[in-house]
Amino acid sequence: MLKSVIKLFAFILLITVSCGENPTKSIRNSPHKTEINTNYTRANTLLQENKLDSSFLYFDLASDEFLEKGDSLTAATCLIQMAITLFLEGDFYGSQETSIEADRLINKRNKDHYALLAYNYNNLGNAISGYGDHSEAIKYYDLAIEFATDSLNTATYSNNKAVTLSYAKKFKEAYAIFDTIVSSNFSSKNEYARALSNYANTKWHIDATYNPTQDLHKALNIRIKEDDLYGMNASYAHLYQYYSNKNLDSALFYAQRTFQIATKLKSAKDKINAAERLVQLSKADSAKYYFAIYKNLSDSVRIARLKASNQYAMIRYEAEKNKTENFQLQKEILDKDIKMIRHRSIAISIIAIFLISFGFFIYRYNKRRQQLKLETEAKIKEYQLKTSKKVHDVVANGIYRVMSEIEYEEHLDRDELLDRLEYMYEKSRDISYDTDDMESNRSFENEIANLIKSFTHEKLKLFIIGNDDVLWNKISKNIKEELLSILQELLVNMRKHSGANELIIRFELISDKLHIHYSDNGVGLLKNFNKGNGLVNTGNRIEKLGGTINFDLERKNGTQINVEIPFY
Repeated sequence: MLKSVIKLFAFILLITVSCGENPTKSIRNSPHKTEINTNYTRANTLLQENKLDSSFLYFDLASDEFLEKGDSLTAATCLIQMAITLFLEGDFYGSQETSIEADRLINKRNKDHYALLAYNYNNLGNAISGYGDHSEAIKYYDLAIEFATDSLNTATYSNNKAVTLSYAKKFKEAYAIFDTIVSSNFSSKNEYARALSNYANTKWHIDATYNPTQDLHKALNIRIKEDDLYGMNASYAHLYQYYSNKNLDSALFYAQRTFQIATKLKSAKDKINAAERLVQLSKADSAKYYFAIYKNLSDSVRIARLKASNQYAMIRYEAEKNKTENFQLQKEILDKDIKMIRHRSIAISIIAIFLISFGFFIYRYNKRRQQLKLETEAKIKEYQLKTSKKVHDVVANGIYRVMSEIEYEEHLDRDELLDRLEYMYEKSRDISYDTDDMESNRSFENEIANLIKSFTHEKLKLFIIGNDDVLWNKISKNIKEELLSILQELLVNMRKHSGANELIIRFELISDKLHIHYSDNGVGLLKNFNKGNGLVNTGNRIEKLGGTINFDLERKNGTQINVEIPFY
């Protein structure tokens, strides 16, 4: 078992999030060798050929095969590579979800796993920073640094943390890290130039007497000599930032340079950033030209990311669907084999055993057959559960809801689970076409009840008040659709953070408004608590409906939330 745990053969992809740096891919091989796996070998070959979508599929297949053999470490390696691919394609939420899935497979007490653990935490930091939650991303960079096993990786993770601190406007903390990095020994001029440019770019934010231009130009000259286009782009961006509030002509000059370099690199993201700067600094005619470029590129990137997000979700869905169908076929073959064995056994029993022994044999045989069927069905259900987990975060809270039900139910209804998966697949497809139609023939009272109950378990007392069709018949279809998402987000937060064992949700209509009262006896909310992305999105949904959401921060025990939404 130990051998299978330490077998780490393949890649690791390190990504530097610093502005304008080259996201170079590199495959690092461990001295350990793993068992030959066709899908795994194929995935690495496709990765080296930069065929990300194809390599993603084969890494997904390989991860399941390694799990079946008990090799959780190499399975985690596959998942991390898949998470990095999603990050490169701009699917930050999907990357985060896949990295968390990999984290569950890594033994945090085994030092042989530390390097892989650090790589995974670094990717989590990159993904979370990618969608703007820099404070949360910094926590994962700290974990990556804690588990790093060599100085090169430690420096990379520290640089990522410092850049993210700069994004969060925490320049003093970023400077302290860059000051340490710039004093280190560097294996290449490009590494030194990157450290020096980042150092100078943060120092002038905290020291008004410091003129960074000498250090910034020194780093730029190194990058020009080394023909490091990504590095030149970063240097020009730093010079633009410095001059943007001091000398608009110089700022315009360096903004134009970043646009030229981004065009050479064919980097849509960097070209968008450069065009945005030029819109602000250029004269009217030029500003219109750059704005058109900015808008067209922004739309193209957004569409490409959405397409990639759906593409990778469907890759995993189709792979899991095929595996489920294969197990169903195996079950049918097994049923046929069981029937053949039964006929053969009956014939032998009639000849060799007297009547009482024959009856006992039938009893034992039937019991065995039932056990075999249950084992086969358990395998099918296991893969159905995996399918539900791997459907993309387009319906992420819906997936979390199914996982919550699975976590606390010992016996699952296979047909019901398949219906839910099909429903979520349809919802995901509807979202890709910008539609979200609720089935008109479904009772909304049952929708609400099923949603709330899916987040409960045997240790949680649940009280639902006012949930009846008389009330819901007065509510518009649009509000009902948004209400399911609002309640689902509150329940996800309850499950993740509250630790409550009692939950009360009450619905009532007062003065042309729908009132929703949520109350639990969990750990409660601090007066200065920060809303996560989920609660922010929930607040936005309610605001678009003309409603309000209030958190009772004076309550000492538990959490109380009041929502009011006009229903006319």
